Amino acid sequence: MSTINAIDFPIVHVSIASTQKEKNQDQYFIDYENLLERGEKFVMINEISAPDVEETKRDKVHMKKMNLWMKKNRTALTTQVLAMIQVEPDPIKRQQAIDFQPIFQKYWGHKLVVVETYTEALVLAQKEVEQIN
Repeated sequence: MSTINAIDFPIVHVSIASTQKEKNQDQYFIDYENLLERGEKFVMINEISAPDVEETKRDKVHMKKMNLWMKKNRTALTTQVLAMIQVEPDPIKRQQAIDFQPIFQKYWGHKLVVVETYTEALVLAQKEVEQIN
């Protein structure tokens, strides 16, 4: 199940499930939109491996919903989300995520930072947050 936990706002913890495991991710996008409606800048940390991009692309229904959601929220995503920090301990998957950074930024409107450990992610998130204060 994809989740958003904003208890440590402006550091937001997310868990993004594969579209193969979770066909309906509507609640995730509702929660994300509610977060954007706050009008404040924040950093996201995803502590689990990101879903496979090709697998997600094959889910046409999900892609259509996501693209419509993106169009609606593009400005807020670009101005409010400072970064998505992806924790990826597996070196092969980490390199794949690093290679995917330019595509991610173009699509989501904010940068993707890929690190090996949660500790690294938290340090980077805190640095990003310090820049907004």
